[in-house]
Amino acid sequence: AVVSTQSTGDGEENLALLPVSQENKSLILRMAIKCADISNPSRNKLLARAWAHRIVLEYRDQISEEKSRKLPQSLPPFDDIPKSQVLFVHLFARDLLSAYYDFLEFSHLTDQLNETFEYWDSFNEENPYPHELAISTSYSST
Repeated sequence: AVVSTQSTGDGEENLALLPVSQENKSLILRMAIKCADISNPSRNKLLARAWAHRIVLEYRDQISEEKSRKLPQSLPPFDDIPKSQVLFVHLFARDLLSAYYDFLEFSHLTDQLNETFEYWDSFNEENPYPHELAISTSYSST
């Protein structure tokens, strides 16, 4: 069952359990796992920034390992953290997470997603990403 709000007609709302098919239960659970996997932009900006840095370090390590093994590079270099986060939210996270949060009636997470997106999108040449927060993402050609 899925919890849903239903209007009583007198301005009040009651919680109701709606039946869900086994197929839809499976879909809901798969969506929950996918959304959890890409939910970093729904965190407050301090947590989102810390996780974005960890992801860049992980990708940098992967690129380094691929180069050391003379394998094709599977990831593009991430030399601009804010730009990579804006692109990630725009291409992958925003539509999926917003739809799932709407389904769950978690509008506060949609609001946080938009706030974090605006944070990343605020950096540009006139407002550069603070150097002390940046991670060196230069790649050696070994």
